[in-house]
Amino acid sequence: MCDIFSAFKAVHVKRPEGLSPASVSFLPGCLPSFNGICMPETGDVVNLSMGASRNEFDNISPDLKSDDPKVVAAYMKENFRAFRLTEEGYLDWAMTQWTEQRWNRTGQVHCNRYSSLECGIVMMGDSVHATSPSIGMGMNTALRDAQKFVELLDEFDDDLGRALPRYTIDRVPEGNALTHIALNTYCFDAGVQARSMLAQIARSGLHYLFPSLVDPDPNALIGQPQYTLSDAYDLAMGQGVLARHREVNQRIRQEFFERETGTVRTRREERGRSSGLVRGAMVVAPVAACAVAMFMKKQ
Repeated sequence: MCDIFSAFKAVHVKRPEGLSPASVSFLPGCLPSFNGICMPETGDVVNLSMGASRNEFDNISPDLKSDDPKVVAAYMKENFRAFRLTEEGYLDWAMTQWTEQRWNRTGQVHCNRYSSLECGIVMMGDSVHATSPSIGMGMNTALRDAQKFVELLDEFDDDLGRALPRYTIDRVPEGNALTHIALNTYCFDAGVQARSMLAQIARSGLHYLFPSLVDPDPNALIGQPQYTLSDAYDLAMGQGVLARHREVNQRIRQEFFERETGTVRTRREERGRSSGLVRGAMVVAPVAACAVAMFMKKQ
């Protein structure tokens, strides 16, 4: 188990024109230091979740942390560029939803077994792959867990001795793909995330022009019925983007933990500068000593 390393809020707004009523929309950089996701719901409404990683939370605008709905609404109107709302829409967003909820943080669960034949236990949903809402696939994956288990019971005539081990084999890759993609699809380093976004746009364009030569962006596979989450995970690892984000994110999480707990009291950059000065002094000092010795000998 671990923390998703983000704080977020979720609001419901009337679906804007131009936003698909049938697909998930990723919103990287929807606000300064924020990433988001927009998921369609019934009644022509969308669920918009937005959050910032914990290392960036202190840097977000105080307006977003304000209890005054008018302040929040004005900030959203000026800075939120993913889509536009009416004046009433911004105020409803801020007054009845944003300012009346706390900043949410959820845990994340990774498991390598989803069943126990000895105990007669089967697990699914958040009990084995709880995660952040960053890719909007938590509930879908939980429903697919249940569907797959029913299918296996039918296939093996309710024989748990065969159904439970097979259930683990089939669903563990999907659950772990969900949690790892959700945690690392966005990078906690803003610079790395910006470069990844540009690469994603370029890849999507090239794939559109040359589909047989250029693979799609892995995020484009998420939610499509012909692909699984493990397909998206495998493609992201093959392209290097997930491994790159994971390496950076793990470093940032560790450094944040070290500073928060007082284990390390200086930033890595500061330690790097002081170490650089020490290494420079270690090079200069012997050279200076030799020069002085040669000068004294000559005298």
